[in-house]
Amino acid sequence: MNEIQELPLTLGIHSTYKGYHYLVTSLDLALEDENHLLFFTKNIFPLVAKKYHTSISCVERDLRTVILICWNSCCRNVLQDITPYPLEKPPTVGEFLDILYWQIYHIQETNKKDKI
Repeated sequence: MNEIQELPLTLGIHSTYKGYHYLVTSLDLALEDENHLLFFTKNIFPLVAKKYHTSISCVERDLRTVILICWNSCCRNVLQDITPYPLEKPPTVGEFLDILYWQIYHIQETNKKDKI
């Protein structure tokens, strides 16, 4: 299992939720090209929707659902720890993707340095 699959699990987002799979795919696309994060509703959501044979609105709704699952669980502290600024309310889908993207990016960079 890689960082992209593990991080949601540490946030209380399990693979029994459709949003978990949409989140993992979204993060994978963002890591392929950081520019996808700039217009995630036009760049990432359509690709995820196509892959899972669903609509863009379902992708967004299921991502909001897993964000609330994280926020309302004991794993909120983990999210707070990896966020570079205080969160007073659940993050938006864009904020959540950005937070997780940078966390995974830093983990991958650290792993590359350790291998050298």
